[in-house]
Amino acid sequence: MRDRIHEQYVEKLKEIGEKLGFDTQGVSTNLGRLDCIWRLKDIELPHVKENIPVVAFEVICSEGQKELKGSVSTLISAKPSLAVFVLIRDEIKKHPRGNTSPAEWLKRIENFVKKLEEDYAGILRIVDRHEDDVDKLYSRIIENKDFDCKAE
Repeated sequence: MRDRIHEQYVEKLKEIGEKLGFDTQGVSTNLGRLDCIWRLKDIELPHVKENIPVVAFEVICSEGQKELKGSVSTLISAKPSLAVFVLIRDEIKKHPRGNTSPAEWLKRIENFVKKLEEDYAGILRIVDRHEDDVDKLYSRIIENKDFDCKAE
């Protein structure tokens, strides 16, 4: 179930990025894989051989603090302008560690992501969002047939 929910949100982020005109192909970095990256495409700049990473996403369902720290290293190696942790609250609550209640575990993960945002300020701009933020954006951009960011 976790993989299905995780993949559902990864696919939504890819669809949104593509609709907005980003390249969403390729998620590998020197240190690992990310869930989704939005890159500027078709930019011709001297000495630039690849599409420029604008936003990198990590969808969080069952990860603990150690995994989140590893995700930060992978995000740094991708060199995006913005790193986004998408916290899937119901899934996080299903995977508490130790004797922590589901609600306490969610709060602990949310607080830890805030701490990462502070600790890595100046190195990597990190923000956190939740599944409903992705759902609203998906609804607005993908399901609204009148919305088109690209000029015809």
